[in-house]
Amino acid sequence: MLGNEAYQQFPKTVLLDRIGMRNTLVSTDRFHDFILSSQVYTNARDLARFGLLFAQDGVWNGERMISSNWIRFMRTPAPSTTDRGNFYGGQWWLVPDDRDDVPASAFSTAGNRGQYVVVVPDQQIVIVRRGLDFGKQGFNQWDLTREVLKAIQPRTP
Repeated sequence: MLGNEAYQQFPKTVLLDRIGMRNTLVSTDRFHDFILSSQVYTNARDLARFGLLFAQDGVWNGERMISSNWIRFMRTPAPSTTDRGNFYGGQWWLVPDDRDDVPASAFSTAGNRGQYVVVVPDQQIVIVRRGLDFGKQGFNQWDLTREVLKAIQPRTP
């Protein structure tokens, strides 16, 4: 069992420092548990590093940081979404079945009030959106992905 200090430093030493996320603070909830879907404070550059880790199938500088089994799990649609478009995997949002305007291989986080990390692994692209959305504004990360991909497509003469 980890001691309190080792436990508090675990995410930083095992993952964040190793991929260069030096401007990220992870906190625990009121029970002193890491949730990591909340209580994470970071900047766009560190979010891009996080996305790049997943774009590279969990490998950073030749070292496997996240198991390929976990990557496969998170990119596999949750059975509960089968009748509704396969839009969610293991802790990541997936491109819904009815979208054909973005690569089906893309996946995304969706943070509180508009922070998104979209990964398009086939093209080694990571899109970071830092927003501050309140209410039901309806920001759609797949529309953003479509527009970014259109903008960076090479133009044909």
